[in-house]
Amino acid sequence: MSFVNFDGSVKKVNHKPKGVTELVLEISTKDLGNSIQNLAEMIDNDVRVEIESDIVRYNVQINAHTERPIVNYQVDQSGVVHIAEPEPEQLEAELGLPAEKPQIEEKPMEIKREVVDQFIVEGMAPEQEGFPENMAHIVKRRIEGESYRKLASELEMSSGAIVDLINDYRAAVAPLAEKWWDWKEDQANEAVPMQKDEEAADVDLDSSQSVKDDYDGNDQKEEEDGAA
Repeated sequence: MSFVNFDGSVKKVNHKPKGVTELVLEISTKDLGNSIQNLAEMIDNDVRVEIESDIVRYNVQINAHTERPIVNYQVDQSGVVHIAEPEPEQLEAELGLPAEKPQIEEKPMEIKREVVDQFIVEGMAPEQEGFPENMAHIVKRRIEGESYRKLASELEMSSGAIVDLINDYRAAVAPLAEKWWDWKEDQANEAVPMQKDEEAADVDLDSSQSVKDDYDGNDQKEEEDGAA
């Protein structure tokens, strides 16, 4: 039995006569590699296909007047994401006016699924209201290769329902994952200059030692010449 695993793009979906739908996928030949032979052997054969988007789409609630998110997040030193304390509007702070209920709008956002999945796999995703208590663990099992069918059987729901549940959970934690990912990148960027400074310091020490060795060598040579 042939098996092919690849990343590609859905280019076309055609609804044809007699209740047939034609799906056209585009895959890089270079990425497909030697698997192209396995793919060729599947022509005109029945296959099982699972397609997942590499993008997680979610909505962020924003203040329509300020165009700023209603909920903001911050990351502590250990990488845990928390809801940040709301910042009062400057006018309200100065005049002591009561907070006006903002007009809320939904702003569509998207993030790479691998970022959200890494956030979940590393155990940084918190429990979310409206989901099972162990939802992060369930999604982690799916990310690590367990089938939707097995997970659905354990939870006594249909495969379609578990797919929707996992996708909804990814969307729910996506804003936190984005903030966490930005924090990780900042940590990495801060580490690079420190590493360069340490390397430069090592070079300076080596150079200083080299100069000292040359100086000591010259002194020793002069002493030997004087003794001669």
